[in-house]
Amino acid sequence: MPYEDRKKLMKRIETIRKGRKLVAICNFDRNSEPALPGVSTALTVEIKECLYRVLKESNIAKGIDIFLYTRGGDTNAVWPITSLIREFDTDFEILVPFRAHSAATMIALAARKIIMTRIGELSPIDPSTGNQFNPLDDLKPGNRLGISVEDLNAYKDFLKETFNFNKPQMNIEQKRIFDIHIQKLTERVHPLAIGNVHRVHKLIQRLADKLLKCHRRNGQDRIETIIGKITVAPYSHLHMFNREEATEILGKDHIVKADEPLETALDSLLRQYENDFHLRNPLFITRLMDETQATKEFRFAGGVVESIEWGYLFETKGKIFQFSKVPNNVTVQLPPGQAMPLIPGLPREYRIEVLEQKWHHNIKPEGVTT
Repeated sequence: MPYEDRKKLMKRIETIRKGRKLVAICNFDRNSEPALPGVSTALTVEIKECLYRVLKESNIAKGIDIFLYTRGGDTNAVWPITSLIREFDTDFEILVPFRAHSAATMIALAARKIIMTRIGELSPIDPSTGNQFNPLDDLKPGNRLGISVEDLNAYKDFLKETFNFNKPQMNIEQKRIFDIHIQKLTERVHPLAIGNVHRVHKLIQRLADKLLKCHRRNGQDRIETIIGKITVAPYSHLHMFNREEATEILGKDHIVKADEPLETALDSLLRQYENDFHLRNPLFITRLMDETQATKEFRFAGGVVESIEWGYLFETKGKIFQFSKVPNNVTVQLPPGQAMPLIPGLPREYRIEVLEQKWHHNIKPEGVTT
């Protein structure tokens, strides 16, 4: 069974780490076409209860190691998850086998140590925000665009640097140009959406400060410098910090380079997750069904929270309905309520119906079936 293989690899890591207890938090990032629900997931506060039960059942005696793999997620989930881990071990450490981005990087700031492999990545913590006042996405009707906190700050800096708006007193012409640009911004972006971005910006700064102070006692100036380097300085949310850059930013007392035995063990567990859940094999809906199937049930696994003793799985169940796409110049008469049948040779269309989506206790720990 895949879980039995993962347990052996977890045990090897715990042995290398001299008995520290390993807990894995993984959000899977498998690609799908079209984007299918539950195949790729993000860090959310919903994992808190799962994590609590895993920590509670894991017989912790010598500290906690969090094996963390995620592309990021909800900023509001960072402190609830971090504070829960600290309830069990204030000196917990983070193991970064590969990707620990955005919200995951923020959690890592509160760890006593961050142990990174050569492929390990942290990322900037400048999230995109969204609410009902965000601009509509012209390419995806009905959806709203996310607004990057640092993009809005960069627009402000652009005005200052281009038009010299950083003077204590602006002249009449500067004031006129400034008003034009502010009007253009507010015409495109609702003022309440801008206010939300500003609020999140303040939240990020305050939260990063709070997380860093969990183990740092080397002055507020140093903490503010670190916050600047992981928010504004990268200029791109897509820039990833390898362990050399992370060491320059956070210091040798915070970043540890995994030695060869530990890196090999961490990479083996990462690859086991990749194999068990097909993370590096994109899922194409056209390959799930042949041309004769009108419906197909599916089950996708999107993440795990697990230790050797206890595990949770994020699972999505549902049905895929397949039907033919009729050309625009063709009319087909169907009885009321009857779906378009499958007609050989015509392009296919799909409708996805989610029947169940939740974290559940993996009583019989398992992998993915599709």
